[in-house]
This record gives sequence, C-alpha cells and structure tokens, in this order.
Amino acid sequence: MIYKELAMDAAIAAHPITQERLRLIFLGNTGLVRDLRSLNPGRPSGKFDTFFDALSGQIENITAADDRRHGVAHLSEFISLKEMITKAKNECPEGTPIPSKSLVRLQFAPRNPYSKTAHNFTSRINVQHKIQRRQLRVSHPDDHYCNAQFKYLKQKAINQQNCTLLFCDDKAKVPFGDPGHLISTGVRGKKTIVPSTTTLVALDHDMNHSSLTPSVILQCDIPKEINDSFVRGQVTTVINDSVLQQSSPFRHNAVLAKLLAEKETMQPILMKFTDGGTDQRNNIESVKCATICLFRELNLDMIILGRCAPGHSYVNPAERVMSILNLGLQNVALQREVSDEESEKYFKRCNGMADMRELLNTKKPELKQSWIDVVEPVQSIIRNRFLRLSLKDVPFAAMDPVPDTDIDLLKRHLRELFPDLDLQKLTKAHASKVESYTSWMASHSRSRHYTFQVRKCEDLSCCSAPTLPREQLNWLPDPVLDASGDHYRPYSEVEDMDTDEKDRPSLKAAPKRKEKRTADVGQPAAAENRGEGATAVDREPATSDQQEEDAALPEPDPHLCTSQNARAVVTCVECQKPRVIYSRHKLTDRQTMTVALATSEFEYTCGSPLLPPTTSLYTKVMCRSNITCSTTVELQFYASSLGRTDICCFCTAENSDVDTQLLKKYKTVLPMCASCTSKGKQAVVARPF
Repeated sequence: MIYKELAMDAAIAAHPITQERLRLIFLGNTGLVRDLRSLNPGRPSGKFDTFFDALSGQIENITAADDRRHGVAHLSEFISLKEMITKAKNECPEGTPIPSKSLVRLQFAPRNPYSKTAHNFTSRINVQHKIQRRQLRVSHPDDHYCNAQFKYLKQKAINQQNCTLLFCDDKAKVPFGDPGHLISTGVRGKKTIVPSTTTLVALDHDMNHSSLTPSVILQCDIPKEINDSFVRGQVTTVINDSVLQQSSPFRHNAVLAKLLAEKETMQPILMKFTDGGTDQRNNIESVKCATICLFRELNLDMIILGRCAPGHSYVNPAERVMSILNLGLQNVALQREVSDEESEKYFKRCNGMADMRELLNTKKPELKQSWIDVVEPVQSIIRNRFLRLSLKDVPFAAMDPVPDTDIDLLKRHLRELFPDLDLQKLTKAHASKVESYTSWMASHSRSRHYTFQVRKCEDLSCCSAPTLPREQLNWLPDPVLDASGDHYRPYSEVEDMDTDEKDRPSLKAAPKRKEKRTADVGQPAAAENRGEGATAVDREPATSDQQEEDAALPEPDPHLCTSQNARAVVTCVECQKPRVIYSRHKLTDRQTMTVALATSEFEYTCGSPLLPPTTSLYTKVMCRSNITCSTTVELQFYASSLGRTDICCFCTAENSDVDTQLLKKYKTVLPMCASCTSKGKQAVVARPF
C-alpha cells in the first residue's frame, strides 16, 4: 500500500516479495522497518532535575503573610521570572545546568486546566500567574450585630410598604487637570472600544488641584421577601465640585429634600442606610441636626437612619452601583476650561484643594464665579456619561448640585426649633447645653450607636397629626441575642419589644487585665494611690476577638509610648478623640506626608492599626493598640502639646477646666467639662504627691 501511494502504481501492490515482508512484520519482525525516532533522541532525561528540585523547595517554603487566613497571601514573593530563576540558581551546586525562562514557565500550573493551552504546561512547579484581588475585609466586633440591624431595617421596610428606602454613598473623587493637562480618572480595569487608528493617552499623576465627588442615591424598589434583591430601583447621581460643594450632612439632606419633593406621592416614613462616613454617621450631632431639618421639611411621620460597621461599607447596596459608574469613567481623561487671564494667574498658584478653597472663600471671593464657570463643563461631561447607564434596565437619573442658598434655607428649621443653638458649633458638647434641643430630642428621637430615629410626638401643638396610626410608628428594635448567645433573634420576635444595646459586642465590658507596672505606656499610679473622687487611667482591656486580630500586628513598645516620642495626632472617626502617633525617631517630611496621606485615605478607629501593612512605616509609626473608643484622651496628648490642652478627656469639649483641689494631691490632673462632671464621672489623675 505504501508503494502504491508513492509510485501511483497499483499493479505491483500485490508483489509476492512485498507480501512476504508484510507477513514477517505482522509476525513481530520489526527490524525490517527503520525506527526514525532514533534520529531525534530528544532532551536527556534528568538534566534540569537539580534546578527544578531547588525551585520546588523554594516554593514550598513560602508561607502566607497572614497565617490566620488559610491560602491567602498579601504579597508576591517573586517580582519577576528572572528573579525566581536567579534565587533557585544560587541554591544549586556550581555547574548545574540552568533552563531557559520559557522552559521554566512551561513547568507552571495552568490558570485554566480545561483550556487547550493547558496541554503545554507540566504542573511540575505549583505556581501560577495571578492578579491581586481587593476583597480582604477588615474585621470588627460589631459586624454581626450591624448585619442583624440591617436585616431588621429591611424587614421593617417590607412589612411597612408605605415607606421610602434609600441607600446613599459618595463615590471616589474624580480628578481633572488644568487646561492642556488631561488627567486620567484612574478607572482603567477593562479595555474600551475606540477606533483602531487612535491611541488612548492621558496624564497619570496626583498633582491635580481639584476633583469631582459623585454622590449616589438608590431609591430601592422594596421587594416582598427578605431574600429578594434590594439592589433595584432608581439611581440618581449628583456631581459635586470638591472645592466649593464639599460633602456635608446638610448638603446631602438638601439633595434628598429636593429629590423627594419632586415625587408625585410622598411616603410618610423615610428609611436611609449609609456606610457611616464622617458626613453620614448618625451619632454625630451635625448629622442628627441635618436629619431633623429633613424630617421637618418633608413633614414626615418617621425617619430612620442606619449604618454599617466600620470597614464594612461593602454591605451597603449603593456600593453595587459604583461598579456601573466605573463603566462611564473608564479610560476617561478630564480637564477644566480656560478662564480669564487674571483668574488663571491665581488658580495656578494653588498647590491643592485646600489652597483653592482658601483662595475662593477667603482671599479672593470674587473669583468664585469664574471657578464655577470653568468646572461646570466637566461636571456636565460626567453627568451625561452617567445618564447613559442603567441598573436592571432602569436608566440613571441626574440632579444638579444644590446651591448654598438651599442649604441655608433647610437650616431654618433649627433656628425655629432651637433659637439658642449655635449653628456654627454643632457638636455634642455644645448641643447638650441647649435645653430646648435636649428636651426636643428626648421626646422625638431615639439614638443608638448605629441607628438614629425621629418621629412625631403626640402633642399637636408641637407636631402635626401623623398620617399613619400610632401603632405603625414603632421604633426600629435593636438586635437581641437568642438563647444560644451566638445568633440574633428574628425580627418577628422583637418587632414590638422595647430593646436596648446591651447585646452590642463593643459595648460589653471585657474582664480587666492585671497591671504589671504603673509606668507602662505612660499610665498613672496604681489603685491604692488614688484619692477620693478621682480615678486613674487604666489600660483598656481587649476582647478575645481583638486579641486574636492583634496577634499578627506589631505590639507597641511600652517605652515608646511617651510624650517624648509623640510625633502627631490622628482623630478616631467613631469617637472623635485625638489619638497620639508615636515614633522612636523624628519623622522626616516624606514620612510625615506618608502618614498624612494614609490617615486621610483610610478611616482610623481606636485600637486599629494606624497604617496598612503594605507601607514602609508600618512597624515604625504606630498608635496604642490596647485602647477603645471608651478610653479617655491619653496623658501624652496633653504633655506633648500636639493640640489644645483644654479639651475634656472624656468628650473632647473645648474650654474645659482642671480641678484645682485635685491639683493639690496629684501632679497630673486632666481637664474635664461641666457636662461630664454633672454626669458623675470622676476626674482622671496620675502621680500623687
């Protein structure tokens, strides 16, 4: 048959000699046919075994950076393939054959074992090419508690049905450059459709003077079941200028008042859930005052605010909208318009948004309109791109930023209700001294750490008659633990109960640890040296969850936490208390800038790490890890003069006094305000005479 195919001659295909040869081959005499594989012996087996054994040993010795999380690593051990080969080569004996980079790459495990290209990989070395996933969540003792509270909120909205449920959040700032300097928005996760003859280019740095802050409002279509999706409804975006239209509680509520007033039907109950930023946190007095204004402006029967635990903003459904907005910002570069020559001269002198605000608000207010004129086209571009997006086939809507006159008009309710309240000092220390404010809050509101609720009272001379019956205006209950103590009871069991926060983990007192030394981290004298009517500062005990979490964190050196090593101050976003930043050596300008940028990007809470583990200063700069929000202001803060030394050590109220009688007994007495004194709190003292 071979002869017939090659010679195209079928006549000799049945030649007797050929038939005899075929018969001998079938009988096993294969020596009649040449094995052409002998011409290509291939690579000698075992040539690179020594190198691959050394490389495999290196891979097996690599452990995850966080030993508590199985199969999770925070950094890549090898920067490049060349570095990997070099490290394995250094462990091999001299003269060991070293394979090429392409041969080493073929020994990796395939990313997709079911693809056709997987046949090219041998999986001899158990490594892959991977991209870092941004899905590591910060743990918090109240995360389970807040999730139960959010579930209660959703269940109440389902049962009520005649209410409006809003999810609100601010997107990351969108930078734009000066004229002629197109700056990228920073969103470039995917490829974009452009003509093949063009190239997408933009400036990629952070030297921009200003930016835009898109605010997102998701008016939820409330489902009928708790397990159905709440990420449905109408999305409204507001593109604010970060210079003149800063995010604030009153600006957010002015937008909501304008948005809901345009609706044909107004529901008597409003529920709002946010991630608890500094402009949305319901336990801040300015947020409470802005909520009261919204409550009065819309003439609501009841308003309920809720927020998630710190570091858990991903549970907010409004975060799901951010990925859709990234489609509109993807591979986009922006620049503002050109103003007149005189204005441009002042604009170019500013080095950042702080300088720009000072210029427009203080030094040159007449340039404010010029700035608005050059920024409005950029806002229009982003607004039009967002209008082309949709959520579940529902097109996005957009609103213009509210002017300052609307915000001032919204504040008229505070001036009417509380004439003695200073609107420029909406702090807890000031508001607690206004009798009209405290009495109104006692009869109309219910404040918790993660929720704030306001409803109409029964006095018709104070509030108009509610639309709904009184039995439908019950407070949103607090999560209550069941008999097991591991889970919270369902909403149906606590719907009509009068609950409190006793089951909030961060509120529960942990057993105190025994003090080994009185001079530890600058602490005051022992208990036997305390005088009557005074208390010394104890080291705040840590819960078991915090102890487990802090196991992998660098413990502060007790001798480091002194006033001599106090370098700066960071404010806790929960309790608003100043916490001292310690460092053994004086910080350079570059290190100070690194700390300032990290603390501005990440929210700091008492007891948490100051910097992320990826920074070079992670082990050099730190705050005390054995404190919580209930811990008083540190002694080192007052001794180092890093801030005002007349603030109350309990509530940080300004113009607080020091007890002169205790100064006769103790060398150190921390200031204390009149409000905390009236509540029966004991003064903080140290170093008795």
